[in-house]
Amino acid sequence: VLKIKACGIKVSGEVNIGWENLKGIDWVGITGTNGKTTVTHLLSHLLSSGGFSAPAAGNIGIPLCKYAYENKKNLKIDWIIAELSSYQIEITNELKPKIGIWTSFTPDHLDRHKTITNYFNIKNKMFKYADIRIYNYDDDFLKSSFEKLKKGIWITSDYEKVKDKKCSYWIDHNGFIVEKGTILFDSKLFKLKGIHNKQNLLLATAAAREIGLSVDIIKTALINYAQLPHRLETIYKNDDVEIINDSKATNFDSSIAGINAIKKDMILISGGRIKDGNHDLWVDTVKQHCHSIFLYGESAKKLKEYLIVKDFKKEIFISLTIKDVIKKIIFYLKKENIKTILFSPACSSFDQFKDFEERGNSFKSLIKENFC
Repeated sequence: VLKIKACGIKVSGEVNIGWENLKGIDWVGITGTNGKTTVTHLLSHLLSSGGFSAPAAGNIGIPLCKYAYENKKNLKIDWIIAELSSYQIEITNELKPKIGIWTSFTPDHLDRHKTITNYFNIKNKMFKYADIRIYNYDDDFLKSSFEKLKKGIWITSDYEKVKDKKCSYWIDHNGFIVEKGTILFDSKLFKLKGIHNKQNLLLATAAAREIGLSVDIIKTALINYAQLPHRLETIYKNDDVEIINDSKATNFDSSIAGINAIKKDMILISGGRIKDGNHDLWVDTVKQHCHSIFLYGESAKKLKEYLIVKDFKKEIFISLTIKDVIKKIIFYLKKENIKTILFSPACSSFDQFKDFEERGNSFKSLIKENFC
């Protein structure tokens, strides 16, 4: 592709084709290292509950061209809710969403983008042209970039940050969503676990309110919301143990968020193909919350090394596959009374699976086979 570009030949991606055929419709473009799929899915659900035709498309798995084709057939679409990865944004020539949402930013995909600066600039490309920009003030990198980013709406789940007077949406000390000083609703209506999902709720709420949704519509939609699979998904629970599938945790930061969301003494399962990222903070989080850790796959020895270097004193088990891990855990539970098992790989799936969905489904099948 780079050689083709160097020859002066225009390269267009699927997003370009979708944009060219759908730019008469308002878009919400959603990007970020973590959280973008949940925000895309949630916002599409909120708008649909409010009577809008607002399909989720893009990196979430449904091609934008599908809706471009349907639009040609005069099917009514009010909003396109587009999840956009850095890969997709990188090769877009023109993309001007009505609303842009930036969920988070941490080092990822550096095998392709090479530097954190280049990765950031690719993500930021979309926000230079969006009419309305919504950012996550809880993200350290985005917060530190406050002055360099174009003016926008900021959210925070940390009530202490409200005193900075930078945020328009926040969660107060009683857990209520607040819009510019006005209480909207109780954040507990959104059932997904973890502070990161409170941030996702705030981002989607800010966009929904900008579009014009009432508080009552949002509240009703949240009560009826069904979470996406592979994201802190409880797949088995009885009086003895709860097993949670977080296969979407494909990097250290998303695994940290998942572990912190559970906050119980747990058995952690991690492994896969390792990525760049803050493994020190991941180890600190594991040390704080995990009773033991079961590692598998290509990264198992390297992850064990990270743990030992930082004086992790608890039990570490290494296996080749997830299937081997489950066998060991079944035996382990006979002598240890641990109530929670969290599958949060902290790595990509590409050593043994085509994607995190296949990995998560394999894990779910193994749990069903051995526990149900």
